[in-house]
Amino acid sequence: MRRSPNLVEIALQAQGPIDFSFFLLPAVIEVSRTEGRGPPVPADLDEAYRIALMRLMDCVARHRHEAWDEATLLSALAAQATAKGNHKVAKMLLIVDADMIARINAGEFPEG
Repeated sequence: MRRSPNLVEIALQAQGPIDFSFFLLPAVIEVSRTEGRGPPVPADLDEAYRIALMRLMDCVARHRHEAWDEATLLSALAAQATAKGNHKVAKMLLIVDADMIARINAGEFPEG
């Protein structure tokens, strides 16, 4: 028997600050999966996987009072977008970097 997804549960149980990857990894896995760049979720893990995605919101809320650097904030936002099924926003948050943020804040938008 396979074990259920537990990365989110580990983050929920953690005392004190957690690494940004606890938000980032589930978001990357789900965005990749929905874009066809990952394997399908095995049938015996499907329900646990869906619950873990929804619990990303709880994880962000659980750790909201901790000091977050930019990477943690972006990862938490991507995790929330993923949990809400907004994979396009999650993908954008996964690829944005400090340079892109600075250009947007300066009003420099790509032509297109």
